[in-house]
Amino acid sequence: MNEQERAEEHLKTIRRLMERATIYRAISAPTALVGGLLSLAASFATWVHLNPAVPGTDHKNFYLWLWLLVLVLTAATNTLFIVLGAKKRNEPVFSASMKAALIALAPALLLGAVLTCLLAAADDDPGLYLFQSVIWATCYGLGLLATGHFAPRSLTLLGWAFLSAGIAGFTWMYLDLAGGTTYSFGYGSALPSTLFMATTFGLFHLIYAAGAWPRKGATQEP
Repeated sequence: MNEQERAEEHLKTIRRLMERATIYRAISAPTALVGGLLSLAASFATWVHLNPAVPGTDHKNFYLWLWLLVLVLTAATNTLFIVLGAKKRNEPVFSASMKAALIALAPALLLGAVLTCLLAAADDDPGLYLFQSVIWATCYGLGLLATGHFAPRSLTLLGWAFLSAGIAGFTWMYLDLAGGTTYSFGYGSALPSTLFMATTFGLFHLIYAAGAWPRKGATQEP
């Protein structure tokens, strides 16, 4: 296949992705609902488990493993919706469109995975939880924005919301470190990260699900 043929095939793939923006939107809304609810539940579990007033609590890697569980459950839910949708449309699951989406997401998700592994190797300090949470939100936002040339506009807006939250989080940490407080205030120093995760991965996803949920007779966004 020469360069011209590859370029034409690439354009065809992008065209198919744009045509299926409504499908992506229909799948992502239920996934966002599940992810948002799981994130709120995980935030509450973190708030309870890391309470210094509860005797015998052991939070060694609790934060990391809990949110990895949320990631696995949400990804499994999304995969289920994709498989069911592909079967309904009588299409292959791993089509050219799916491969293009995964390639677009890969760099940001890889960065998030590497930074998470590096932080996991460090001491289990609740003061690092906010740093970890901000990295997750930033990488997730960048991943969503990378799909902007074929994803529905609502996903692009969600990506900007996460990226903005990540920038705000990094700014917050810098100002606290510059002031000598090391963002260790409130509920055993895990409160900032708990609130951040509940707001971003919890509330942002629920708002997105409410706004993007398919409605009968409604005009679909491009």
